[in-house]
Amino acid sequence: MVVFMIELYRHTISPLRLPTCRFTPTCSQYAVDALTEFGLVRGGWLATVRLLKCGPWHNGGWDPIPDREADHAEHRGPAAECACGITEHRSSPVQQGESQTRV
Repeated sequence: MVVFMIELYRHTISPLRLPTCRFTPTCSQYAVDALTEFGLVRGGWLATVRLLKCGPWHNGGWDPIPDREADHAEHRGPAAECACGITEHRSSPVQQGESQTRV
C-alpha cells in the first residue's frame, strides 16, 4: 500500500513540479526500492533518513540503498560465508597444510 501511494505521487504530482531532487536515484525511487527490498520497518527507516537528508545542508549525489549482503556482513558471528559459498571459521585459524575436517 505504501509503495502504491509513492508510485501514485510519482506519476501524478511529481511531473507537475520542477525537478529539484539532489540525489540519484530520486527520493521517491529510493523509498520504493528500500520498501521493496527491506520491508516496511527497515525500508521505511531508510526512506525517512533519506528524506531527512533532503535539504540545502546536504550536497546530494549518488546514494543507493545499501546492499542486503553488505548489511548482513556487518552482523555476522564467528562463521562467515565467502562469495563462493564456503563457510570460513574465524574463531579457529587453520595453518597452511592443515585441514579443518576431523575424522
